[in-house]
Order: sequence, then structure tokens, then C-alpha cells
Amino acid sequence: MKITKVCCQGCGADLEVDESVRYVTCNYCHARLEVVHDTSVTHTRILEKLEKNTERMAGNLRVIELQNDLERLDREWASRKDSFMVRGQHGHRHMPSTGGSVAGGIFAIVGGIVWMSFAARIGAPMPFPLFGLLFIGFAIFSMVNGASKASSYESEGRDFEQRRNSLIRQIERERRD
Repeated sequence: MKITKVCCQGCGADLEVDESVRYVTCNYCHARLEVVHDTSVTHTRILEKLEKNTERMAGNLRVIELQNDLERLDREWASRKDSFMVRGQHGHRHMPSTGGSVAGGIFAIVGGIVWMSFAARIGAPMPFPLFGLLFIGFAIFSMVNGASKASSYESEGRDFEQRRNSLIRQIERERRD
């Protein structure tokens, strides 16, 4: 067992430590020290500085974790938002709106009624006026489906914004601390 003399980084006192010792407390100033055994020299480091650096790094790690959570949330919302999109008349995709769904449905229902009355007025054979009922049924289904999607999109969008704002506040709080 080899005894080595080291200097306390807190008060400068000489300390004698065994080569197997990793941590020591100074008898004079009571500083907690780490004993570092390098190949050429043995010296001490004050643990409080290491603890402060460790705490700072842990805080930085927490900020990085929260930022990753925020990015994941944004990616998930972008993917989820895509499932709400509806196709327009010329194939373009857009977010549904309750007003647009109701207006489109009413327009299609009126079109179905006009079709039925026009087909009956010209004396078309029986199945042709019934196509208007199919048109009206499809219009009602589309109107309800579009309004439901619009409502779900708005609700989930509000939930996403609340979760996103909460994460941003947590990141800002961690950065201040």
C-alpha cells in the first residue's frame, strides 16, 4: 500500500492518501475532494465544482429531452393532421370546415332535388328520378362526415396546442433554473 502526499484544493493543506483512495475529506477545511491518480501525478479536485457541473449538465440534458419531446409531438401532429384532410373537387387536399361541409351538403341536396323534379317532369323512366335520392343520401353522408372531421380536427388541434405550449413553458423554466 503506497501512501501519496496531495494538496487540498480548498485550503492548500497537505494530505496523505492511500493509492486506492478515490475520495477524501480535508481534515482542516472539510472540503470534499476527489483524488485523481494520473500516470505522472496525483492531485485533488473539489467535488462541489464537479457537482455543480453535473447539475448544470443534468439541466441541459432535461432541456434536450423536452426539446426532443416537442419535436416528436410536432411530427406526430403533422402526421395526424394529414388524416383529417379531405379532397376537393379537383383533387386538391385541404382541411375540412364545418361551414364548408354544411354548405356543400346543402348545395348537393338541392342538386338532388332538382334532378328528381327534372327527371319526373320530362317523364324519365322510374330508376332515373331515384338517382336524385342516391345523390341526396350521399350529400347527407358527406356533410355529416365532413362536419365530424372538422370538429375532430379543431378539438385535436386545440389539444396539440395546449400540449405544445406546456412543453415550451417547461423548456423555458428549465433554462431559467
